Amino acid sequence: MNPNDITFNFADQNFIDDPTSVMALLRDKCPVHHTIEPSPHFTLTRGEDITAALRDEKTWSSKFGPGLAYSEPGVGVLVSSDPPVHTQERIAISRIFKASVIEKMEMDIADLTEQLIDDFEENMSGDIIKEFAAPIPLTVMCWLLGTPTTDIGLLRSWVLPMAESVAATKGREASARVKAAYQDFFEYFGNHIEERKDLLLSGWEVPEDLLTRLLTVTNKGEKLSTKKILGFCQFLLVAGSETTTLMIGNVLHQLMENPRQFELLKSKPELIPNAIEESLRFDAPVHGLFRTNTEETTIHGVRVPADSKVCMMFGSANRDPNLWSDPDVFDISRDPKNLRNHASFGVGSHYCLGAPLSRLEGKVALKAIIERLPKIRENGPPTQTTAGVLKGFASLPVRWD
Repeated sequence: MNPNDITFNFADQNFIDDPTSVMALLRDKCPVHHTIEPSPHFTLTRGEDITAALRDEKTWSSKFGPGLAYSEPGVGVLVSSDPPVHTQERIAISRIFKASVIEKMEMDIADLTEQLIDDFEENMSGDIIKEFAAPIPLTVMCWLLGTPTTDIGLLRSWVLPMAESVAATKGREASARVKAAYQDFFEYFGNHIEERKDLLLSGWEVPEDLLTRLLTVTNKGEKLSTKKILGFCQFLLVAGSETTTLMIGNVLHQLMENPRQFELLKSKPELIPNAIEESLRFDAPVHGLFRTNTEETTIHGVRVPADSKVCMMFGSANRDPNLWSDPDVFDISRDPKNLRNHASFGVGSHYCLGAPLSRLEGKVALKAIIERLPKIRENGPPTQTTAGVLKGFASLPVRWD
């Protein structure tokens, strides 16, 4: 097959229907794929190429954002910044994501999962995404950012369009729906931040949460700007909720599709952390994100001009047969040390700061399902998420008895 005959972009129906086969074809025949649809960009699919690029931040910059559209440098945070600014941003919030802090949240998250199941257990059927997988990380984000947990539906209504904008040529201007989501988000959190500032100035007691940390942390005597704090809130809300929702849905889907694996997990619940890691490898919640090369480079004979948008396909790296044995087999008994080498949380200095929290939420959720709904099974076809860079389900109908 001529590489020029291979079509790929996140909106391509063949990729939406069968991403595994498309990624395998790209790895084999066109490891550096170029397309002009929906706007010009390149895609890397081989694990070694992706890992090397993600570790070479001087060549592969994050300053123009993780999406297909070029964002304004210096405006975004974390996934939209390079060292040393990125390093300072991580330090600003790292204390909240320390293992010791995350571990203290386990009991609260366990209580939350129990309450959610209490609310729907008697129904004998339902949508495990909307009733379980989505509320868990969204509620935790409300705890961290100090917003009412009753607003999780409102927050999710913004998260999904924001995630869709990542693969859109116009980014935040992709559609009226996307623009409205950003506008409503910034208005809501702008007011929320001002209210917390007023509390801090008044000397009243405030929650020791992530928002307070963002408002009080200093770097060389300077506090973060409101614009930066809004950027943190927006990124953390999207990255810290929807990806974990997809992960929980994905692991449940694979276990229901693989009854022997499910029975193994029920008989050996100590494999729950392994099941989470294998799900992250097998079904990376984020197919890939974009970097921009600072200079012209050539990979596998393909010239990539400077300042090109290049997608690093984490999901493809996780299925690369040069890195994994039987990569297309879902197996929760894989070596846990090797499993942690998957690329779903990124590679290098941009490795996801919230990974321990996401893992904890997944572990607690899966434990609750096994104990409370051991006979859970699918109850009709699931609906795929509409965000092109994401992999997972918008709805996953299930039943139990």
